[in-house]
Amino acid sequence: MAALAQQTKANYLLSRFKAFLAFQFQKFNHNTSSKARTRKQHSANMGSGSVVETGEIDFSKWRKLYSGEFGIRSSMIPKSASIVLKVLQSGGFDAYLVGGCVRDLILSRIPKDFDVITTATLPQIKRHFHRAIVVGRRFPICRVHVNGSIVEVSSFGTAAKQTGKREKHFVPKMPKEFHQKDFIIWKDSMRRDFTVNSLFFDPSVNTIYDYANAMVDLKSLQLRTLKPAHLSFKEDCARILRGLRLAARLKLSLSVEIESAMHKLSLSIMKLDKSRLMMEVNYMLSYGAAEPSLSLLQRYNILGMLLPFHAAHLAQQSDKQLSESSDMLMKLFSSMDQLVTCGRPSHDSLWVALLAFHLALITNPQEAYVVLTFASLLYHGNWKEGVKFARRHSDAASIYAPEMSDSQDSISDDELVERVTELAVLVQNSLDILTDKDSLQEAMSRFPGSPCSGLVFVSKNMRKGVAIIFDVLIEDVRSLQTSRNSFEIDYTLLGKGQTRETRFVLGRVILDTIAPGVIPGSEVIKHTLVKIGENVELKKRKFMCEDDNQPNVEFKKKKFMCEADKQPNASSEIKHNRAEKRKSVIGKQSKEKAVEKHDIESLSQKLDNGDAVSKKKTKGENGALPQNGTRMALERVKHQGPHHKKEQKVGNKCQQTSVNRLKPLCNVDNGVTTKHHNSKEKRDSSQEQNEEKSESLHSRKRDLQGGKLADEKSKPKAEKRTLSDLFRR
Repeated sequence: MAALAQQTKANYLLSRFKAFLAFQFQKFNHNTSSKARTRKQHSANMGSGSVVETGEIDFSKWRKLYSGEFGIRSSMIPKSASIVLKVLQSGGFDAYLVGGCVRDLILSRIPKDFDVITTATLPQIKRHFHRAIVVGRRFPICRVHVNGSIVEVSSFGTAAKQTGKREKHFVPKMPKEFHQKDFIIWKDSMRRDFTVNSLFFDPSVNTIYDYANAMVDLKSLQLRTLKPAHLSFKEDCARILRGLRLAARLKLSLSVEIESAMHKLSLSIMKLDKSRLMMEVNYMLSYGAAEPSLSLLQRYNILGMLLPFHAAHLAQQSDKQLSESSDMLMKLFSSMDQLVTCGRPSHDSLWVALLAFHLALITNPQEAYVVLTFASLLYHGNWKEGVKFARRHSDAASIYAPEMSDSQDSISDDELVERVTELAVLVQNSLDILTDKDSLQEAMSRFPGSPCSGLVFVSKNMRKGVAIIFDVLIEDVRSLQTSRNSFEIDYTLLGKGQTRETRFVLGRVILDTIAPGVIPGSEVIKHTLVKIGENVELKKRKFMCEDDNQPNVEFKKKKFMCEADKQPNASSEIKHNRAEKRKSVIGKQSKEKAVEKHDIESLSQKLDNGDAVSKKKTKGENGALPQNGTRMALERVKHQGPHHKKEQKVGNKCQQTSVNRLKPLCNVDNGVTTKHHNSKEKRDSSQEQNEEKSESLHSRKRDLQGGKLADEKSKPKAEKRTLSDLFRR
């Protein structure tokens, strides 16, 4: 019985233990499935427009790519950025190119700038460069001045501090091809705005680092955020404008998630500082993608906040029939896009002037001939040339309603002066709508029912600078008479906002819009965008020059002939005059060289024959020097032997030999002699003095009656080499 009781107790305990294990196993399965459902729901909520962050690192998305596969060469990186990378890497730090420059290099586009990120701290960066300044409060960076350029350098450590809290990630065992520094780069890439901006490039090892499938997005031309779009835009609402700029410039498609977040959070951009808004809008309009940027801003109801007057005008035109609608505003910025690009941007004063010009035409429409003359004067900078050009191409002017009307009757010169001056004043007054809130609200009464944000972000200083552009058309426009050496755009001056160059390009943009194809020597900048494939060959691209950091942009030039007289255009005449001037200069230089060579040969021959260098000589004075050209040629001769002053007293008068008279010509540089030669000279000085006493040197006697010098009876023996040999060495 006792044994049976023990066996029954053991079976009971075993059954209880099995029941406990079954319960625990069921509980484990329930928790696992619940977590899986939660993770799946979390991923579904995030959508396909962002990189999902689950706390775990997905190494399957990590890529290390050889830059040569995309045609990237070291010559495409400007010298200033290369110097910064090399200095930091030689100091023991890791340094990479980061962001948009890597993206643009892969897409065969000219980068706007080259940013660097390093493991060094900001104080360490400053210590490695002579001119380095830390700027920024929210996200401080170091601006390094190198070779006349500024390279912005950020630190991995600074980026990590800005997160505010430590992020916990489950870090499994890393694959063999990755190291701890890859984890540091990956963490920084996860803090960026879009996947296409999360690429890193180390030119020293020709390696591109991709931790967020950015290459896949570039291949499919898709814009994705690294975080959920609504969270990313809440962190920095300027990312909305940045995303639209990237989509416009690179022709990227936006996901449904990003579009929804932009519609919901678009009002948040009103919180940005005016200077920040000006910077973001300038990036949109000054770098070759103004027209598509304005279209996207209008599509997502953001243009009405930034430029309410123009947005209301576009909305009004879109409501009209297609035959009555006007797209002059878009055409103006499309013409500007053909002239500028990231490598050669314009100053923000250009697009502000374009907006003011269009505002003036909306409020006060003008005849086509007046607008054509107005633009021609801005372009030519000369009253006669501008009016002549406008009359010649008046029939080619397009009519944009309601901004322009067809010219009915001929206009006299006096009336034309008055109308052009009036238009210039209207453009200057229209600047108030862009810079003054009260003027904006008053102008918006033209569009009843249209919303007005009351936001103006163009500064008063910008208004003054743009108003100066049109002063030449107000102050006695008949006397306008400036000339240009070339009708090609000086992009250095344009980028700096020089008034004269901005005025010239403004006239060019307006002419290309209302009379396309009439400007001689048109230049069209090619915007290249390469879609990435498996085998990308980009061998014929031209990028930033290492010396001057200016891009080698290819131009597409057209040749035009004047329709009236079939004569070469102004650009051709300028080029012809340049060629003729260059030929004349070259011919003149060759003739001068021939004369100089002839003078040297003749002088050398005369010296060998013992002829006198000068025809007149006063007592105790040196002979006259040859002409400047010959003298410069003789001074280039290097004389290795020592120079000795040899004088002879004849009749208590001190005279110099022919060698002494030529001493100012032959005495090049006493410092050329070596120390060995100087010591030898001192050693033999006593011996030479004895030899000099025994030498018979014959001085030349002036023929008082005939004014000629007597022939020398014998050649001087002061030098072992002849003077001819001296000048021929």
